[in-house]
Amino acid sequence: MSEGEFPDLPAVLAGDERFAALAGMWASRLAAIDPQDVLVRWIERVDVSLLPLLAEEYSLLDDGWDLAETEQAQRAMLQGAIRLHRIKGTPAAIREVFHMLGLGDVVVEEGRSGRRRDGACRRDGYAMRGVREGHWAEYRIKCSRQLSIKQAAAARRLLASVAPARCWLVEINFADAALIRNGFARRDGSYTRGSV
Repeated sequence: MSEGEFPDLPAVLAGDERFAALAGMWASRLAAIDPQDVLVRWIERVDVSLLPLLAEEYSLLDDGWDLAETEQAQRAMLQGAIRLHRIKGTPAAIREVFHMLGLGDVVVEEGRSGRRRDGACRRDGYAMRGVREGHWAEYRIKCSRQLSIKQAAAARRLLASVAPARCWLVEINFADAALIRNGFARRDGSYTRGSV
């Protein structure tokens, strides 16, 4: 083999016949490997059989993986897990959990006490009387859509690992998206009437 066949090698190694033969063997082996087989982090293209393994690696199997029922939802959840890891411990991570699980947009209300009686908040059992320092680390999530008990439990499990460590989740509230009699849900214990 000539020195020009391996441009990345120093001239001393490319000129050695034994090393050139070894480099030629490895070059042919690497050329035969499909890049898709080794790029498992390319979530849009990775083989569907590897998705559960990636979910286990990203700690998603116990944290809502069963809510991703389609291949597309599973891929979206894996991509969300990467983003979620970057912002872990922030209020943005709380919002990302619901986006990642496909549960819609949420509003995070932080702190329960120290509210004024100026009409800015509703009397719905969340706000408490007292000084602001009393319950500053408590928060609730207001959802824009109805959640099943199973979905809310998965969100709580995932929130426990990504929400700020100093915070405590009081409730997941979806009273604004309460059930109506339209056949969407049955009275079988899968849904509640406004909070979990």
